[in-house]
Order: sequence, then structure tokens, then C-alpha cells
Amino acid sequence: MKKIFKSKMFLAFILSFILGCLIVLPNMIVGKGIYSLTSDYNLQQVPFNMIMSDAVKEGSFLWNWYNELGSNFIGTFSFYNLFSPFSLIMYLFPISLIPYLNGIFMILKYGIAGLTSYLFLKRYFKDYKYAIIGSLLYTFSGFHLNNILFHFSDVIALFPLLLYTLDNYMYDNKKGWFFWSVFILACTNWFFFIGQGVFFVLYFLVKLICKEYKFDLKKIGWLVVEGVLGIGAACFVLMPSMLFVLGNPRLGSSWNLVSMLRHPFFILLEILKAFIFPNEVMHMNSFIVEANYASVEIFLPLVGSLLLIGCLIKNYKKWYSVLFIVGFIFMIIPILNSSFFLFNNMYYARWYYMLILIMSLMSCKCLEDKVKLKLPLVLNIGLYFILFIGVLLYIFRFDNSDIIFQPVYFYLMIIMGIICLIYTYIVCSSKVDKYLYLVVGIFVFVFIWGNYTTYYYSDKSLDNSYYHNYLDISKVNILENSRSNSYNDCLYNLGCVGRFNNVKGFNSNINGSNFEFYYSIGYPRTVSTIINDDRINDYLGVKYYISCGEESDLELVYEDKNYLIYLNPGYKEFGFNKDNYMSIDDFNKLDVNDRINALSNYVILNDEQIDKYKDVIKEVDYNSNEFKFTKNGFSSIIDSNDDAFAIYTVPYDKGFRAFINNKEVDIEKVDNGMMGIKINKGINNIEFKYFTPGLKIGIIGSIISFILYGFYLLLIKFKKVI
Repeated sequence: MKKIFKSKMFLAFILSFILGCLIVLPNMIVGKGIYSLTSDYNLQQVPFNMIMSDAVKEGSFLWNWYNELGSNFIGTFSFYNLFSPFSLIMYLFPISLIPYLNGIFMILKYGIAGLTSYLFLKRYFKDYKYAIIGSLLYTFSGFHLNNILFHFSDVIALFPLLLYTLDNYMYDNKKGWFFWSVFILACTNWFFFIGQGVFFVLYFLVKLICKEYKFDLKKIGWLVVEGVLGIGAACFVLMPSMLFVLGNPRLGSSWNLVSMLRHPFFILLEILKAFIFPNEVMHMNSFIVEANYASVEIFLPLVGSLLLIGCLIKNYKKWYSVLFIVGFIFMIIPILNSSFFLFNNMYYARWYYMLILIMSLMSCKCLEDKVKLKLPLVLNIGLYFILFIGVLLYIFRFDNSDIIFQPVYFYLMIIMGIICLIYTYIVCSSKVDKYLYLVVGIFVFVFIWGNYTTYYYSDKSLDNSYYHNYLDISKVNILENSRSNSYNDCLYNLGCVGRFNNVKGFNSNINGSNFEFYYSIGYPRTVSTIINDDRINDYLGVKYYISCGEESDLELVYEDKNYLIYLNPGYKEFGFNKDNYMSIDDFNKLDVNDRINALSNYVILNDEQIDKYKDVIKEVDYNSNEFKFTKNGFSSIIDSNDDAFAIYTVPYDKGFRAFINNKEVDIEKVDNGMMGIKINKGINNIEFKYFTPGLKIGIIGSIISFILYGFYLLLIKFKKVI
């Protein structure tokens, strides 16, 4: 144990952990134990961690009702780190503690990022101190500070393991570990894993071309085997996730030659700015653009690009310089940049953390090689002038006179960037203890700028009592087993916090059928759902409206200091029937307003469905109609006076199977995304059971991969033919 505490790895971990504390704890103290930011962090990371933990504990990990209209649980939340090692540990704690644990785990992720990056970097330095500095540069880069709002910290913390185990395999012939890094990263976040695969290929090819790796076909072949087995072992996550995301229209791409090869001018300015100035916050940039959620941040804490430029000048033929140049080309050419995101034409820079790891290595190589920094300083200052000229061109070319949006923030960013440049140059050009002064400088910079970033991300407010009130929805019991919606004065994802079905959601991943339904009625749903039309709420079966202070003329059924809950008299019970039908073609000919009206009176069917069900689509009275959400499905008991067609405003999903009186029946996709079944005269005991598409074959693939991996280890140990 003493060896662990005295090890260089522990030092790397503890330095990043302590610096993480300096960023996170002040916010938690002010927040009365809760790390509170804004937008995606408060309304996604915290609620989603609560819902994931709850679902795993209660066993509703196939279909979950707490995400908007309900959704495939694995498909939805695997994008939000459902199987991340950090999440798995968090599930061990009571759900009520999760809002308080998020900040603690954020600190832990900083520590792990410092550890894993150190493990990768230490190979390339004679003195471990340079690897320690590199680990701090990676862990607290502008990209990471900027993206604390999102759920990327898990990925940033674990990514260096991929390159670390690859190097161990290629340099030291250490087999078996690369499998685990692939498996862990694939499970943590399948979407980011795709980008990591692209960067892995670039990294590997550059090292082969630069003869850093020896070309050994047999050795490379077995490396591929390990990688494929690692991916196969994660099939229980990857298979359901990939099948699910294929229904998400945000995955679609539309390119032309210009958009493939040229970024808009402001994006190029943003990239240049990110290299030479400290990070900004996404929702209130100081200049160029008012808000940018593409994660265009790169700045290495304190040292910026000065040491990077020095390394490029000194070691331009080295593999890491070549890799950086290749990565920079990928940055500035849209189609190459999009290769990290399945060639989606929406611009994102959320792969930069991988290149930042290499930039951290290069910056510290500049230190170790004692590169003179006069020319790099001149070039770095030159980048300031290029940015300045670029901004002037942007103003005159696009007539954007209003280009500074947060003057105080803008001037502080400029001043801090210049101070960092001067400090780094003086320290690295003098005979002082560079390690000590750089570590101290990094700590001071990150403490100041990290807290300033957090301050802005908390909407510049030191009072988050409103967020505590938001979390209090979990104490409201009247909403159980019913669908609700929230007024505009309420925050998103109340259903995730209170664990009930709520329409107002903020989630990039929902079932494709939801999108199909929303688009059919002219609702341009992207990442959030706000339904204010009473006709749609009635159709969707919204029984209650939740108000966070706004009064209504409806019947008040619940009141406390934070919430008012009203009964919606016009809501439709799940399993309702309609007295007529309309073809999809005729429905699409209507204007949007008439489409919404048509939903109340017509079942929207395709021609084949019309032939099959036209005789039972009629006005039918029910003697009774009972509905209940269940784990991984729902149940319904309808006592009908005649054969009828029952409609459930639950997103259609191929994973559902329906049974009436224990006999399986066909489920139809109706109304452009909802589910309907034929019911019989008399009592219908209806049960919808859900099993995640792709999960069974994914589990089988995982089991087979682990078995083959076991044989692989045996070959290594006994046969020694690998």
C-alpha cells in the first residue's frame, strides 16, 4: 500500500484530484452539497443518473417510462454513459444521494483522467515530471473545462487507456490488455467510441508510416483479434444502441461539395481562437458568435500553444508532430471532421480531446528538449494578429458590427491569455525549477479560470435554491401511473427526477417513432419536447398539468410550496378508440392544424391496415378501461361492448409484443408512430411486454467473445504461438 501512495501514478492522480476539488468544491459548498451548473448538466446529467440508477435497481432496464412518452432504456441511455464504470459505481448508492454525488464523481473523473493520461505519457519522457505536467494539461484543457456541462468527462477520463494499452502491445508485447480498453470504452459511450476508432486508426497508421511501430503482420493480426473481441464483448450494449439510433433523424446527413470541403468562416475563427485563448462557456460566448455548442475548445492550461509551436519547429518529423498536422487537417476540412461522428453534417468538435492528449505530449517534449522559445513566441503572437485580421474581415465581409457579446468576459479572456503566454515564456526561458513553477502556474490558472467557467455555467448565480426546488418533485406522489405535462415555467425532465411519465423532455435520444409522430404534425423536435397545444396533450393522454407557479383555470388537485398540479378534463385514456379512419396519404395532404384536429377523430392507417381493420374502427362504448404502467411494458383491461380498435399513445417499437387474454395479437403502427391493436367484445386482459431489439443477439455475441478471449489468453500462456 505504501508503494502505491509513493508511486508516480498516484502523484498524477492526486494532483488532478486536488485540482478538481479546487474547481468543484466551491460550487458544491454554495450549492448546499449539490454541484449545480445549468442546462445539460442540471437537466440531463443529474436526472439521467437518477433515472438510470432507479431503473437498474427496480428492474425496468428494458423499457422505461420516465423519459418523455417512454423509450427503449438501453438505446436511450447508453449514449449518456449507462454502462460507464463511474455510473456502475454510482448505482451502488441510494437514488436520493445522486444529486449530491455528481460533484464528487466529477472530481474523481478529473483524478482518473490525470492517472490514465500519465500512464500513456510516461513512456515518452526520461523524467516522469514532464508526464505529470502533460497529464495536467490534458485533464484541465479548455475542452474539458468547456464540456463540464455535458456527459463527456467519463470519456475524457478513460480514453488514454486505449492508446496506453496499444503502445504496451506494440512496444512491449503485453497482450490481453488492449481487449479491456476497447471493451470499457465501447461500453462507456458507443457514440464517442466510433470517433475513438477513427483516431485510433490515424494514430496507428502514423506510427507505422513514421516507423515508430515495427510492421509485423502477425503481431498486427493478433492486435486486430483483440480489438474485435473487445468490440464483440460489448455487443450487449452496441447492438441495441445501434439498432435504436438508426431511427433517430438527427443521424441523417446532407452534404454538397462546398459543405464537404469548407467550414463557414466563423468556425475557422473559433478554431484559431481556441488554440490561443482560454475556453469560454457555450451558452454565452464573449465574441465572434454569441453561443456555440459544438465544443470548439482546445487551450492547454497556462501554456496555450506556445510549447506546441516550439515542438513543431524542433521535431516536425516526429510521429507526434505528423499526427498533430493530420489532426489539424481533419479539424479544418468538414467531411474529415465529420468522420468522427458517422459523417453527420452537423458540425461538432467533440473529438478534440484525443488530439489534445497528443498536444499535451508535444508541449512537454518541448520542455524536455529545452527548445528555445523566441521564434515560437513570435509565431504565437502572430496567431493573435491573424485572428484579429480574420475578425475584421468577418465584420466587413458579413456586416457583423455586433461581434462582442460579453465585454467583461472578452477582456478577461484576452488578459488571461496574454498573462499565460508571458508567464510560460519567462518560466521556460529562465533557469528556475520549471516543473515547480509550471505546476504552480497550472494550479493557479485552473483554479481561477475553472471557477470562473463554473460561475458562468451556473448562470452567474450563487443561489441555486430553484434547483433544489426542482429536485423536490420526487416527493409528489399524485403523478404515479399517469401521464403529465409541464408548463413553460417548469424545467425539463421532471419525470426523470420524480420518476413518472412526463411529456416535457430534454433528451437527444428518444424512440424514432416519437420523431415520426412529431414531424407528422409539424412539430420540429430536435433535442427537447415542449407541447403547448391542448389538442395534442389530450390525444397523448396527459392527465395532469404541472405548474411551477403559473396559475390555471383548471381544477387544482395538488399544491405545495414548489408545485401546482391541475387535472386536464379532456385527456384520453390509453386504449381509446376512434369512430373513423383516414389514410396516411390523405392525412399528409392536410395542413398542420387540420392534421392535429384529425388525430382526435380518425385513426391514421396505411392502405393495408385499412383493409385489415376497417370493420372494427367504429364508435364503440367501453364498460370500463383500466391502464397501468408496468416494468418493461404496460397492462390494460378493457371491457368493450363490441369488437374495436384500441389505440395506445405509446411510441411504436418492434420490441413490444401484445397479448389479449394470454393470446398474442398483432401490434400496428398507427397515427404516424403510436400503437394500436384489435380488441374483442367483452373483457380484454391486455399486456404489452417489451424486450430490447438486438439485446439477445448482443448478449450472445458478448458471451462468445468472452469465451474466445479466454481461449486467446490460454494460447498466450501455454502455446506461446502468438
